[in-house]
Amino acid sequence: MPTHFGPAPGPRQMPDGMPTAPASNPQRLSVATRFLTDAARLEAHLPEGFALSGEPVVTVEFHYLTGIDWLAGRGYTMVQVSWPASFAGREDKASGRFLAVIWENLTDPVITWRDEIGHPKLYADIPTPRTWDGAHLCSAGWLGFRFLDIEVSGLRDISPDAPPPDDILMLKYVPRTGAWGEADLC
Repeated sequence: MPTHFGPAPGPRQMPDGMPTAPASNPQRLSVATRFLTDAARLEAHLPEGFALSGEPVVTVEFHYLTGIDWLAGRGYTMVQVSWPASFAGREDKASGRFLAVIWENLTDPVITWRDEIGHPKLYADIPTPRTWDGAHLCSAGWLGFRFLDIEVSGLRDISPDAPPPDDILMLKYVPRTGAWGEADLC
């Protein structure tokens, strides 16, 4: 929305005639860390039908993306928070990582990915990760309140042939207009 300007440009809706290069774009720097926490705290944040699966290990990932074709070569930074979970619905079952939230510092990817495919995205101020004395320093905030600081060292490049991470589980929820607490889609 607004629909009268046409579809929102994004990775699934490229402007006509725009060349793409999926093998080389975007360039990415990823920094991740994990920590063990209290299982009850994670379970409190799981939607209906989801359950903690395995140890209560939270993964926090920073991804700094640049050279994105649908952003005219620009980029953005994101923070993802996930933990192991399973889902048991009326018909389907799945297990993987429950992606609780993604913060991003550019509204274009927040809106297009959230509206089109249901990623749990929010805006945050996320500066480019800094490298100092062998460590990567990452932070995130909102209107001057810094809510996340991570310092990670000993990083290594991963092989391009490395297997992808676990399947990602998310909840797509669209509220019903004019009916608080009801969903058009869940």
